[in-house]
Amino acid sequence: MRGDPLLDNSGFILPYTLLLLMVVLVLALASKDLFISKYQYLSNMKSIQERNVSVSHAVLLEIENGPNPSGHVKTKFGEVLTTSQLLNPQEVQLEVIFTRDDKVFLPATVVYNRETKQIIRWE
Repeated sequence: MRGDPLLDNSGFILPYTLLLLMVVLVLALASKDLFISKYQYLSNMKSIQERNVSVSHAVLLEIENGPNPSGHVKTKFGEVLTTSQLLNPQEVQLEVIFTRDDKVFLPATVVYNRETKQIIRWE
């Protein structure tokens, strides 16, 4: 039975089967890369959110309770070092440094009013 050159001995259409297999493999690789990039994005966002929560918690403690004598707050996600400086009788400037796994992140500077306990500036 050598009638059709596109069929092999068992009756499969060779070029179309190969094309279908290649399309399936390309789609599988693309979806795997998409999944990995989304996972990396979400894990990075989680890390950033944990840092923001820790810094905000340390600033809140500093504003409510006054300056921490040690200037060191340990949170669930890392450690926060705070240093405060009196700008004028009403305003205090806090410099907050977050560390986790021996990595030091960029410091945040917060200026707040001591009487009203309102944040004036956050940089």
